[in-house]
Amino acid sequence: MRKADVTCACCGAGFRRLELWSEPGVKGEYHCPVCDYLLEAFDGTNLVVYRLTIQPVRAPVYSVKQFDDRRS
Repeated sequence: MRKADVTCACCGAGFRRLELWSEPGVKGEYHCPVCDYLLEAFDGTNLVVYRLTIQPVRAPVYSVKQFDDRRS
């Protein structure tokens, strides 16, 4: 068994990844449940599971104030 911590490159969510060599897995993909970023594609040789451990704080889409170059 192998344990690892994985961070989503897109949103920063944290995961615990477990891989079992003694169990066959399923061919497929795992996407981040927060932003849908592809974290890993599986070939099915080993059982791999992910658990969300750190959910990122999502900032509003328009959190940056627009620059206003008008002078008063």
